Parts: sequence; structure tokens; C-alpha cells
Amino acid sequence: MKATAIWMVLWVGLLLSGSVLAEEAVPAVGASVEELLVLARRLNPELAAAALDADAAQARVQEADALPDPKLLFILDDIDKNAAGWPGRVATRKYTLQQEIPGWGKRDLKREIAEAESREMTGQQDDRIAEVAMKVKVAYADYHRVHLSMDLTDELIQVMLVLVEFARFRYGQGLGSQQEATTAEAERGGLAVERVRLEKERHRIRSRLNALVNRSPNAPLVEHPHLRPLPSEAVLAYDALLERVLAANPGLRMGQARVDAADGSSRLVAKNGLPDLEVGFGLVDRQMEGAQSGFEAMVRVNLPVQWGWRRAQEREEAAKKGAAVERLSAQRLQVESALREAVLSLEEARQVEKVTQDSLLPQTRIALQSAIKGYETGSTDAVTVLDAVQRLKKFQIERIRALFEQQVRLAEIERLVGSEL
Repeated sequence: MKATAIWMVLWVGLLLSGSVLAEEAVPAVGASVEELLVLARRLNPELAAAALDADAAQARVQEADALPDPKLLFILDDIDKNAAGWPGRVATRKYTLQQEIPGWGKRDLKREIAEAESREMTGQQDDRIAEVAMKVKVAYADYHRVHLSMDLTDELIQVMLVLVEFARFRYGQGLGSQQEATTAEAERGGLAVERVRLEKERHRIRSRLNALVNRSPNAPLVEHPHLRPLPSEAVLAYDALLERVLAANPGLRMGQARVDAADGSSRLVAKNGLPDLEVGFGLVDRQMEGAQSGFEAMVRVNLPVQWGWRRAQEREEAAKKGAAVERLSAQRLQVESALREAVLSLEEARQVEKVTQDSLLPQTRIALQSAIKGYETGSTDAVTVLDAVQRLKKFQIERIRALFEQQVRLAEIERLVGSEL
């Protein structure tokens, strides 16, 4: 029994160690957002489904202008009655092959409509790619933001630890009040709580990023992400971007494809006034004595005389085309407005980040160092140091928020363009 128990323990230990090794074998990704974008394009299931939809639409183009299947008609004709009154001898057998031929130009229009629908699905695929790419970029920027916030919090916690020690020392020497020590300790505790919240937020963002690249929520990511550099101001000029957006925006390309499809449907309905043909050629096999077998040919033409119904169809398709044109016009205005807002917001965030980084933060750090030295020598009190810490925290948060805002707005612009800048 003891030997069996030992082997069971060893076996379980091997299984657990194997699972740990397997988990550790999963590589950490996310050293850059470009790496995650490559993984998303290859592994994201939504993009895979969009690609299959586009392939299905492209396949429909190949069959859109095909002729209908031919029909084989077998006829028994001139059947006599037998003595009992039932069908008896068959005098003539006919074998006819029939083919329906749509009216002139209808097949070409059907192909045009299918091609427009295929372009719409391709635009939808590109739109899904751009949307997933934007989600990855925003989540990655958020992942960077939370790491910067954690670094800032750790820095402030170290400052508060020094302040707490000074406050305790001064209180022990009778140079300061107990309130100074308790206030500093409370501030340090608040930063510790914020550090815990940031850690949990980091895990949530990591799960979101892993989901976008079709990985396990707990799969490792690089712990020190690097943001993409912003394009130059010339690249981000509104007029240049607007030209690219109007030419390449996936949503606008989808809207134009819907207009083209509606136009093709309208023209196809107008051609329904032309008759369709059905031709046939057959073999006539006569079974009577002395009768000669032969051939027969046929032409069948439908008569488009239901003018009221056809006029209603034409009005319906014209209305659909008009609606598609109006939607495309409204979509263009929305895209232009969204681009203008994103460009202005990015410029604002860039200016805020520059002023904060170049002016406010250096001055605030100098003020904090001066307050700490003054507190060491007794020339200032703890409140002055705490105020300096709060100002440093405020401007650091402004800088981090501005960095995050720039990346978000850049992702929105690239979403509208449909590609990276």
C-alpha cells in the first residue's frame, strides 16, 4: 500500500509539473502592437468568418450569368386503349431537350449585380479588419497606460514611505505632530489601494487583448509594452487624410457597392419587359407501321403583358436605389465629421502631452524635491510635501491620459482610412 501511494503521488506530481511546464511554454507576445495585429489578422475568428463570407460572394459572381439548367422532356403520345379500357400501345415517343435563354442583356446585369454584392462583402471584410485592428490598438494603448500608472504609483509610494519615516522621526523627536505621521501614512495607504486596482485592471486588459488574438485569457503578454510613434504632422493633416478616407474607407466602399447593386437591379427590372426565350430540339419515334421517325424543334416566348406589376417593380427598385444614394451621402458626412473630430482631438492631446512633459512635470519635480528637503530641515511642514506629491500625481496622470488619447485617436483615424498611416 505504501509503495502504491508513493507511485500515485509521483504520478500526480509529474502531471502537475507537466501542466506547469506547458503553461510556461506559452510565449509572451505584445512587445509591439504590430506583433499583436499580425496575430489578430491570422487568428481572430471574426476575421476568418468575414473572409469566408467574401469568398462565398466571389463564388456567386462566377455563377450569376450562367444559363439555367436544360430540361429533358419525355412524352408518350397517341396511346391507344386496350380491350379493358386501359392505356395500351404507344404510337409515338418524343425525347426533347429544352433550354431557357434570358432576354438580351439580362445575364450581364445579373453578373454586374453579383460583382457589386461581392465588392460589398469585400468592403465588409476590410471593415471588420479595420475594426478589429482598432480594438487591438486601443487595448494595447490601454495596457501601456495602466503600466505607466503602476510605475507612477510605485514612485509615489516610495516618496510617501520616505515622508512617513521623516514624519515618525520628527514626531519621536518632538519636532512634529502625530497628525503629520498619520496623514502621510493614510496617503501612502491610499496609493497602495490604487496600486491593487491598477493590477487588477492590468489583468482585465490582458484578457481583452488575448481574446482579440484568439489566445487564452491568462496567456502571458510582455509586461513593458512600447507605444507606436505618432506619424508626422504632415501625414496627419486633415485635407490629406480626407482624400485618403474618401478613396479607401471600407464603409464608403460598401455603400458605393450597394448603390451599384441597386442600380443594376433597377436596370434589370426595366429589361424584364423583354421576353425570355425557351428553345428545344427533340427526337420523334413513331411506332406505327409505315410511319417515319423524325425530329421536332420548338421556340417558346413569354409575353410580358403585366404592365402594372412591372411598373410597380420599377418604382420599387428606383426607390431602393434612391435610398442607397441618400445613405451613402449621409455616411460620407459622418465619416468627414468623425475624421475632423479625431484629428482635432489628437492635436489637442499632443499639445497637452508636450506642455506637461516639457514644462509642468520638471517644475513639479523640482518643487517636490525642494519640499522634501525643506521638511528634512524643518523649514516646511508635511502638508507642503503632500501638496507637491498631489501636483506631481495630477500632472503625471494628465501626461498618461494625453498619451493614451493620442493612441486612441490615431487608431480611430486609421480605422476610417482602413489601413495604417
